[in-house]
Amino acid sequence: MKNYLIHTFLTLACLFMCISINAQSKQAKSASFYQYETECLEDKLDGNFVFMAWGSGSSKKEAIDQAKRNAINDILFKGVNKSTCSVRPLITEVQAREKYRAYVAEFFREDYSKYIKIEQSTKSKKKSRSQTTYGVKVKIDVEGIRYKLKTDQIIK
Repeated sequence: MKNYLIHTFLTLACLFMCISINAQSKQAKSASFYQYETECLEDKLDGNFVFMAWGSGSSKKEAIDQAKRNAINDILFKGVNKSTCSVRPLITEVQAREKYRAYVAEFFREDYSKYIKIEQSTKSKKKSRSQTTYGVKVKIDVEGIRYKLKTDQIIK
């Protein structure tokens, strides 16, 4: 009887250890879903700013295009902060994303490439099973975007 209890106890202990090891290996896989934030790297003092922007996609081209769109979207609605340079959101209204959804969609279809250029730099790459994430340095004409928003009467 004593042997049976010891054997049962050891079997249960091994079972719990295997379960905890399996749970830890599943947790490590969630790192591929990390969301990268747009960072302000430099103020060019002429209305242009240099940002590090991140985007994900199934190909390199798609990921870089998404990074450019993410950077402009952050400038429009979120703002980008860092100790060396900071850009406040250009559209500060409550529920602005929903209110100007059609305008922003049209802006990304036609005009956004006029205001953003990729800086010559090495591109950072992170790869997971289904997505490729690229970080690129981009120069954005923030004052040009602000002027366009004013002429289109989105901001005052």
